[in-house]
Amino acid sequence: MTAAVATTDEPQPQEQPQQVGAGPSLFRRRGFRSIRLRLLLRMLLLVGLTIGLITVVESFILSARLNEHVDAELAHEIGEFRNFVKGHRPSADQPRSGVRELFVSVLQNQVPDRHQTLLTLVDGAPFRRTAVEPPARLDIDPALVAEFAAAARPAYGDAPTAAGHIRYVTVPVTVEGDPAHGVLVIATFTENERAEISHTIRMEMLLGLSALFLAAGVGWVFAGRLIAPLVLLRDTARSISETDLTARIPVRDEDEISQLATTFNAMLDRIEESFATKRQFMDDAGHELRTPITIILGHLELLDDDPVARRRTVDVAIDELHRMNRIVEELLMLAQARRPDALHPGDIVLPELIEEVYVKASALAPRRWLLELADDTPPWVLHGDRQLLTQALIQLAQNAAQHTKDHERIWIGGRAHDGVAELWVRDSGPGVAPAEQDRIFERFARGGRARGSGGAGLGLAIVKAIAEAHYGKVTLDNRPGHGATFTLKIPLHKVPCDQQRTLPPTFSSPKTKPKSRPLWGRGSAPTAS
Repeated sequence: MTAAVATTDEPQPQEQPQQVGAGPSLFRRRGFRSIRLRLLLRMLLLVGLTIGLITVVESFILSARLNEHVDAELAHEIGEFRNFVKGHRPSADQPRSGVRELFVSVLQNQVPDRHQTLLTLVDGAPFRRTAVEPPARLDIDPALVAEFAAAARPAYGDAPTAAGHIRYVTVPVTVEGDPAHGVLVIATFTENERAEISHTIRMEMLLGLSALFLAAGVGWVFAGRLIAPLVLLRDTARSISETDLTARIPVRDEDEISQLATTFNAMLDRIEESFATKRQFMDDAGHELRTPITIILGHLELLDDDPVARRRTVDVAIDELHRMNRIVEELLMLAQARRPDALHPGDIVLPELIEEVYVKASALAPRRWLLELADDTPPWVLHGDRQLLTQALIQLAQNAAQHTKDHERIWIGGRAHDGVAELWVRDSGPGVAPAEQDRIFERFARGGRARGSGGAGLGLAIVKAIAEAHYGKVTLDNRPGHGATFTLKIPLHKVPCDQQRTLPPTFSSPKTKPKSRPLWGRGSAPTAS
């Protein structure tokens, strides 16, 4: 009778659940106030987690590959067993054989691979095994024998033994005509391979720890360089006082910290300018107010009972108080014009501004006021503070009136040229003396003819401050003996609020002169031009 070996489908490896231990809890620790240390700890935490994750994933991959390799070997053994059974089927005239005889033939002809053993069971009891002594006797382990005997279909499995971990496959075997139930067990001891994997993982963990220490040293240096601008920012802020605002943070990069340093430097510039304006105001007030106060005190100390002398003293005191009031007003105007928030800009039509100043200036003095504005001048729009620009031009007109005689000519004009609005006041007076030309825009600087005018010498300084507040400048075209021309040059375009105040480049003077239109001031009479 032909022996039939009952086998089922190709055994499928059993998925082994991976037990992943819970990672250590992360607690937010307080007390680390150094940004450098906190940055380093977070970087090391990230690197450590990355190394740990890579180690766990690699261990899983290596274990999975080992199982695949062992399963392939076990599948190969099963294939050889099936081929052996097919090639050794008894013919019709041969005596019948049972499960035990089949197992004996298999064990005699099968040579197990290295670290592999074959075990047979018949009716739940160990029958035969390979002659080579395995690292651990599986047939004397009752738990394993019971697990092998319970196999109802080919299946893969894992089990611990005295010699370490094994990977096995069980194949139920039955022979037609034999009621015995047999199980063929092919087991591979994988302890050596798993030990190699563990050794590899340990070496990688040591390398990871070494890399972590190296990263700590390098990260400490890099973190120090990264926060160096913040340290400079702290030290600079500590060194700042009302008497020393010159410290600045050097900016070398363009990252966020460098932008913070740039913003901090700009803030220091504004604070320094504000303190300088305040100190200048106090110095100017103390310098200019000391003289009228001394005069008033001197006259009051010498005051007697004579009514005429008393009246004269009161007149002198009132005159000096008026002069003090004018000085204070001019100092306040000069201080306000230099403040960043002094401007209230808006769109100004250039011809309208010039004509408005032209009309207002005609009431200053009996001069022959002339408007230099072409009839076809386009309506250029200037973005600036109308009130301050008007005040600057009126101040220039007042200055021109002080340096000219009755019915002498004064021109007020303007134009747009190369993106710049040019507003000028030109007179026909004696001009500015060469010795005074370099200091004419300084505080308390007064020309020879203006020294008896009662002014404080702040008019042109105020004009200069207004021009610079508009990101422009004021220039002087001086012709001694033939008059002087003061010109405000203001950019037509809008300038960002955070832009550094810089003077625009020098622009060329007009090549052609616009037409002049006269306007008679109060008490003036027409004269030939």
